[in-house]
This record gives sequence, structure tokens and C-alpha cells, in this order.
Amino acid sequence: MTTRLHFQAEIDGFRTGLVEMASLVLAQVERGVAAWEEVDATAASEVIAADEAVDARCAELDHKVFNLQLLEAPVAADQRLLHVGLIAVVALERVGDLAVAIAQAAKSVRPEGAVPETQALISRMSARAVDTLARAVQAIARGDADLGGQAKAEAAVVRGMLDEVLTSVAGAPDEPETRVWGAAAVLVARHLERVANNGGELGGRVRFLVSGEPFTRAADAPAGEPPAGGPRPG
Repeated sequence: MTTRLHFQAEIDGFRTGLVEMASLVLAQVERGVAAWEEVDATAASEVIAADEAVDARCAELDHKVFNLQLLEAPVAADQRLLHVGLIAVVALERVGDLAVAIAQAAKSVRPEGAVPETQALISRMSARAVDTLARAVQAIARGDADLGGQAKAEAAVVRGMLDEVLTSVAGAPDEPETRVWGAAAVLVARHLERVANNGGELGGRVRFLVSGEPFTRAADAPAGEPPAGGPRPG
């Protein structure tokens, strides 16, 4: 009985750690986008430097899953949580890399090239992308399949917002600084779409976590996009 209580405490600790890692990563995304909007190279450098903490937290949770699987005797429901949780950890580490990429984009542009209409679109897109991933992680931590479904639906909305950004950039003034800014804006929007896509993928896995129903990737996932927690392109 004591062993089982200890194991349950470890499982609860993993859930808490996953939510804390998500908070750290999503703050990175928000800070990266803020640096982009303000063309703040100093803030961008701080986001890049803070990625080491994200990597360290990823390694810590990865090790915790390994120990729980190797040293304990998880029942089927716990095994599903550890399986999905490990996929979430890897996805969150990837989102941390996307935050770094956004910060790097902030260091590559000049404020006079910014297009306010496009900037406003990216700001709204950022908020939706962050909310999507936050919902997905909460769904995993709570075992809430409905919340996971909401994350999948939100991801589809963010994919549509990427098209709006592309249209806005295409209609921007044809000036040298604006062209440079617009190219970077497309990259930032694409990174935000990937943040949301990871959230949608994770949200789709919650039903497996709850019921054991096999996960099926949505047919409308972007072509060429690696699955959440899957291998990265070489």
C-alpha cells in the first residue's frame, strides 16, 4: 500500500511538472513575440539564453518518466499517461525552440519596416496559439478529453490565421525594409502555427489517455509537419 501511495505521488508530481514546464515554454513564446513586436534585441537575447532552462526541464521530466516505467509497476492508465506525457515533454521542448526562432527573427528586422495590420494579426495569432497549447497540456494533466478536443479545434483556427498573415504580407508596400520585415513576419507566423499544431496534436492524444482508444492523426494536419513528439527533420 505504501509503495502504491508513493507511486501515485510520483505520478501527481509528473503531472504538476508537465504543467510547470508548459508555463515556462509558453512564457518563452510570449516573450519572443513581444521582442518581435517591439524589435527589442535585448529581450530577444534573453529569450534565447533562457532556452537552457527549458532543455534542463525537459531532461528532468524525461528522466522521471524513465524511472517510473523502469522502477515501478504502472497499471495501464498510468502507462498511457506516461506515454502521452513523454510525447508532451518532447513537444514542449520543440516549442521552446520555436520561441528561440521567433526571438532570432526579432533581431533580424528594423522597426521602420513593420506593417501595423500584419503585426496585429500576428499578435492575435500568438494569443490563440499559446491558448491552444495551454489547453492541450491542461487536458493531459486532468485527463479531460473534451478540453483536448477544444485544443484540436483551436489549432485549426490558428492554421487559418496563417493564411491571413500571408495575404497581409503580400499586400504590403513594396519597400526594401518592408520586404525584409514581411519575410520575417511570415516565419514568425509559421512558427506560431507550429506552436498551435503541437497543441492540436497533443489534444488529440487525450482520448487515448482516457479510454485507450488508438490515436489517429487529423486528416487536416499541415503537409510535411512532424507529429508532436515525433522525429525532427534532419
